[in-house]
Amino acid sequence: MSLMFIVRFCALLCLGGVLSGCATRPVTVVEKEEFVQMARHMPKELQARHLLDSEGSYVAPFSLAGFSDYGDTLFRRLSPSFMFGDSGHVYLGENFAATLQPDSRVTRRPNGFSINHATQKLTVTMVAITDWNNDGEDEWIVSCLVEPKMGGRTRTYYVLVPPPRDGREALKGTVAAVWECFGLACNLYVRNSKVIERAAADPLLPATEIQDVVPGLQTVTEPPEKAPAGKNDGLEERSL
Repeated sequence: MSLMFIVRFCALLCLGGVLSGCATRPVTVVEKEEFVQMARHMPKELQARHLLDSEGSYVAPFSLAGFSDYGDTLFRRLSPSFMFGDSGHVYLGENFAATLQPDSRVTRRPNGFSINHATQKLTVTMVAITDWNNDGEDEWIVSCLVEPKMGGRTRTYYVLVPPPRDGREALKGTVAAVWECFGLACNLYVRNSKVIERAAADPLLPATEIQDVVPGLQTVTEPPEKAPAGKNDGLEERSL
């Protein structure tokens, strides 16, 4: 088989991928159940960002490369500052490890962790990796579930975190969306996250401020539909 034939064959595969919808950007899913839940919360937002196709499927790269312990990295290096606008949040620190109180209890997982405080429980999970704002740089998508123990709203923050460039860089999160529930009534607030800063860019100010009512945010509640999986030129399309 000649080299020219291989080149032409690969070019045809790429062209076929484009024609069949390869405009969908690849997503490395770390926790499948969390990603499916996020897709159910905001399918239109993910479709608008070309992370889901019109049938609710995503395109995954074949490469499985990644961190061996996202949970430890997020616990020791991610700032909880993205929750500064949450009136129920009283556990502050430069990272989640620094928020621990004498009576706090921590459960660690490879892809996340939970902290059981006296007044609330936090569950942080590494969900996926993708280029959220289409700027050529991947972001970590991290979910942070905040459950108050004394009543009130339960919030799931979907946070965008630039991957660390070294083993010491502090991590800063920018809120992409908040899924907020009071009893059985739930609303989704989404942001047009064009700028995603690193911690070093603005160390004194919180990345965002989320309030009960935020003007200009959109609500998306329609669940994605399932679609059969297929393969295209180094990428794999997967149905949720």
